[in-house]
Amino acid sequence: MTAFDAVEEPSHVAGEVLICEVAATAAQAAVLRDVLTDWARARELPPDLVTDVKLAAYEALANVVEYAYSTADEGTMTLTVTLHQALTVSVGDRGRWRENDSKPRGGRGLPLIRALAPDTRLTCGDIGTTIVMVWPARALK
Repeated sequence: MTAFDAVEEPSHVAGEVLICEVAATAAQAAVLRDVLTDWARARELPPDLVTDVKLAAYEALANVVEYAYSTADEGTMTLTVTLHQALTVSVGDRGRWRENDSKPRGGRGLPLIRALAPDTRLTCGDIGTTIVMVWPARALK
């Protein structure tokens, strides 16, 4: 059994592209973390890079689970990965960005992601939030 077997909803893998959309739950975030790790290792990416990508992506997925939706089973999250001249990992949701969330814990996720991914872009609005993390070609060697 591979990590893909545990993904609840449709996934797409074609060459150097991975796309998975799943329910925004902690269990599915863990599955996507493993799917991404297997995908990166299959492409023989450097072990240190795989570790950074795994941690940054999982943090982004955990943020979706924790903050994107008002109830645990309300929405989905999408992981999109491309490997061309750079490695690009995108995590998106259709929830609402909450700038001043009242939850007492947290606040370290985005700084951690930014420390791990050399290029990080966050886009948020009424139709969802997407974080794009890019590792340049030099990191792929």
